[in-house]
Amino acid sequence: MFAKNLTVDKILRGKISIIQLKKGFRYGFDTVFLAAFVNGYLKKLKKKNFSLADVGSGVGTISLIIAYQNDKINITAIENNDTYLEIANENIVRNNFQKKINLMQGDIFNIDNDLMNRFDIVVTNPPFYDQQQKSENELENYATRIINYESWIENSVKLLKNKGLIFLIIPTRLLEKSLKFLGTKTGSFKIFPIWPNEKKSSKRLILLAKKGGVSPTELMSGIRLLNNRGKITKKARTYSDNGIFNLYKQFI
Repeated sequence: MFAKNLTVDKILRGKISIIQLKKGFRYGFDTVFLAAFVNGYLKKLKKKNFSLADVGSGVGTISLIIAYQNDKINITAIENNDTYLEIANENIVRNNFQKKINLMQGDIFNIDNDLMNRFDIVVTNPPFYDQQQKSENELENYATRIINYESWIENSVKLLKNKGLIFLIIPTRLLEKSLKFLGTKTGSFKIFPIWPNEKKSSKRLILLAKKGGVSPTELMSGIRLLNNRGKITKKARTYSDNGIFNLYKQFI
């Protein structure tokens, strides 16, 4: 199965090795940038011993990037698909993060009571495509199509301690819906847009919310992926290679 259906890829300039399916959900800018944004925020806070839940963790890419950049962090990677769980376990062992990442089989639509109000941070890259938009690959459909987006968001918030933070990466078109679902339990929203280039509107954004937060919403400066020649920008390449955003100027 390994040789035929899987690939081994390197990220963060080869510092992390990722086993993933040849056909199915594969990490991209969404995955790496969300993890990098969380890492930048943790660096800004300069606090240790965070507990973090990676909801819908797939093969574990986000958890691995966060574990690499943070010495003292306790990550619970939550996934309910057996194939992704098997690959994720291999990735954790391959990168020697057994002491930082606890892999858990779980369903966000039916969360364990023991997980509620437990985490300082929740990070999630929720599936968001309409169910009618299907490919021929069953695992790709599983990873990119969601039955109940509202429940995914609301249950993810339930995992947080009071004043805990949730980080999501979503299509820009889902911002209004996301704020509506988050608005009853969270606040202090920070919105970080991601633009394809200087001419096109934002297609993705990172959304940060605090459970019980009441501060005004902030629109951050965001990032542009490609320059006017269609090449990845220096800033985007740096964040992708290092797995960490420099957010200091954004928050002072």
